Parts: sequence; C-alpha cells; structure tokens
Amino acid sequence: MTTAAQFESIVKETNADSVVLHPPGNSYEIHLTHAGSVDSSMVGSRIVGSAHATALKVHQATGGGAFIEPLQGQPRIVAGRVIKCDENGSVLVRSAIPMVIEVEQASDLAKCKPGEFINFHVESGMTFRPSAKD
Repeated sequence: MTTAAQFESIVKETNADSVVLHPPGNSYEIHLTHAGSVDSSMVGSRIVGSAHATALKVHQATGGGAFIEPLQGQPRIVAGRVIKCDENGSVLVRSAIPMVIEVEQASDLAKCKPGEFINFHVESGMTFRPSAKD
C-alpha cells in the first residue's frame, strides 16, 4: 500500500526528527515526524515519500471536501476518500495528500469501505517515510 501512498512535496524545514512539507498546488505546511534520511541540505528541494498516521476516531463524512486540519502544523483531522483498506487495519486515503492511516477499532474499520468519504481524528506524530533513492 505504501507505493500508492507516495506523494511529492517541497521540504520547507527539517531538524533531527521532524520535517515541514509543502505539497505543490496548495497552501499546506504539514509538520511530520520523519522516519528516514531527511536533512537540512534538502530544504527547498522536492522529496517523495509517504505519510502514515494512527486513527483515534473515524466518522463517515456527510459533506465537505478532502482536507487536513490545521493548514499549518501537525495534522489532527484528515478528511478524504478511502482508496483501499486491508484486514489488518491499513487504510489508504486520498486527502490533500495520499496517506496510510492505521485503524485499530473494528467498528471504525467497518466504516472504511473503498469509495467512502471519511473523516479521521489522528494521533499526534504523523510520520513521513522518504522513498528510497534510485
């Protein structure tokens, strides 16, 4: 599922354990913990990778569009369309960026059907995993 979750972004800031990403085409500055090699030499450069979060709560959406709240900072709420999910609780969501959200509650996972529009409250510390360089 990780390959389908990959997206390209601009590195705005980075330090030893976090990165601020600006996906092209929007105003987001997403603060993520990074798992991999991201360093200060990458500021201003494009990077490809995937975002991973753990759901605290899942709600079926009744309206609105795909978004991440807040616009700048650590993601707290994610809304988007379910692309696919597996029996282990990994849900691929197309939001402002594609991401993999781990859903632990069976009742919440039951709401995550492909094609459904869902809102997720996520744990602090969403992780960015850079793709391996060719």
